[in-house]
Amino acid sequence: MKKLILGILCFAFAGQFLMAQSDGGLSFGAKAGINVSTFLGRDYVDITPRVGLYAGGLAEFQLTDALYFQPEAILSFQSADLGPGNLKLVYFHIPVMGKYHITDEIAVELGPQLGILLSDNGEDFFIEDTAPIVDTKTLHLGLNIGAGYRLNQQLYFQARFSIGLSKVIQDTDTKNGLFQAGAAYFF
Repeated sequence: MKKLILGILCFAFAGQFLMAQSDGGLSFGAKAGINVSTFLGRDYVDITPRVGLYAGGLAEFQLTDALYFQPEAILSFQSADLGPGNLKLVYFHIPVMGKYHITDEIAVELGPQLGILLSDNGEDFFIEDTAPIVDTKTLHLGLNIGAGYRLNQQLYFQARFSIGLSKVIQDTDTKNGLFQAGAAYFF
C-alpha cells in the first residue's frame, strides 16, 4: 500500500512539474473504446481473447511543437477464456504516455502503465474443496505502444497495445495482453 501511495504522489508531482515546464498547452478530455484482451505466457493453453470496454479521462501537456505528455485514468473491463472458464478482470489503469507528433495529425505513443485490480471472478475457479486455482494479483505493470490520429482540436483517434510486465495470476508466468482502439474528445 505504501508503494501505491508513493507512486500516486510521484505521479502528481511529476504532472505539476511538467505543467510548469510546458508551453502553456494544457488540454483535458474524455476517452472510450473497445479492448481485446488475452493472457500471455505458457501456463495456460487454448486461451481465447475477449472483447471489453474502457472509459476514462486524460490530460495532455504540450511540451514542444511535437512532444506531448499525456497522463490518463482509465476504467478497463478485460477478460479471456482460460481452460477452466472465462476470467473477468476490472482494472483502474493509470497510463503515463509520451506522444510524439510525426505530423500535425499523426502521433506515436509510448509509456508505462500501472493497473490496480478492482474486481475479478478468480474465486470461481476451484477444484473440489480447495483454494481457488486462479489467484489474481492486485497490481499490474505494463508498457503501452500505440499511435493516434488527430482529426481536429477536439477529436483524437488512437490504437494501443499494452504488454504486461508483471504477473497477473499468482504462481504462474501469466501476463496481460491488451489491444485498445477508441477515441478521445478534448474539451
